[in-house]
Amino acid sequence: MKRSSILRSAILLPLIVSPTAIATLLAPAARLSTCKAIVPQWRIFAGTLALMMMFGTPIHAWADDAANLEPRGEWSFNISPYVWAAGLEGTVAAVPGLPSIEVDASFKDILENLDLAAMAFVELRYGRIAGYADIIYTKVTADAETPAQLLFDNIEVESTLFIGTFGAAYRPLEGEEGFLDLLMGARAWSVDTGLNIDGGTLNDQEIEDNQNWVDPVIGVKGLLNVGAGFYLNGFAHVGGFGAASDLTWDVFGGLGYQFNDTISAVAGYRHLEVDYDHGGFIFDVEMSGPVIGAIIRF
Repeated sequence: MKRSSILRSAILLPLIVSPTAIATLLAPAARLSTCKAIVPQWRIFAGTLALMMMFGTPIHAWADDAANLEPRGEWSFNISPYVWAAGLEGTVAAVPGLPSIEVDASFKDILENLDLAAMAFVELRYGRIAGYADIIYTKVTADAETPAQLLFDNIEVESTLFIGTFGAAYRPLEGEEGFLDLLMGARAWSVDTGLNIDGGTLNDQEIEDNQNWVDPVIGVKGLLNVGAGFYLNGFAHVGGFGAASDLTWDVFGGLGYQFNDTISAVAGYRHLEVDYDHGGFIFDVEMSGPVIGAIIRF
């Protein structure tokens, strides 16, 4: 197999393999017994085929590719601020002791009540080794009147969500066509919920709850140059495995354009899921929507 075919197959892996399929292939079966998702058979086949294309390559072909890698013996730093126009759907019991609710909020619904949002991806690299962080922070406040206003006149709900994925990356493949990174790290979650209940026949009340947990994650990230300054890029993580969440996974695929050696832009689509249930707190949700951002290299 030619070097270009090897690299192309490897870089496309994060774009065509569902994280759930990666979990099926790599995670211990006992840990995945709690997974509620049903994995489509074609995704398993696609993941298996991609892995066979990568690792079924003769050893000498890998050696030829490695001999032609571009030298990377210097430090680099990338920062990528982005906007993720994600909707939220799933089951949430934000305050233990209160019943769970089914949530189906579009990005427009969230935007109308959004107080603050910050999202960025950063990477510090030396040669084949890198450390990275993907930060998502949102704060939403909403008001609601109670039916007939018998017990309470008004309820204000304040919700703060932090998702931080921190990890290390190793780059086994890199060339003129692109690169492939293997990822390993942890995803930290923090969900803060506050209820301010005013007036009515009962006294004013304030209810607050904070839930934090950390999931181990593994994944892949890749980039494929397609010419004229354009490139395809993508990444995928899968984790949890019962350590905290039963399962968490996310996948992104996009199209980018490199203006110069310092600045490029990317647009694509991202989907993220988590299934966490502990002590009466339930956060079984999925978030998905388009992404647009910039990449600044130093």
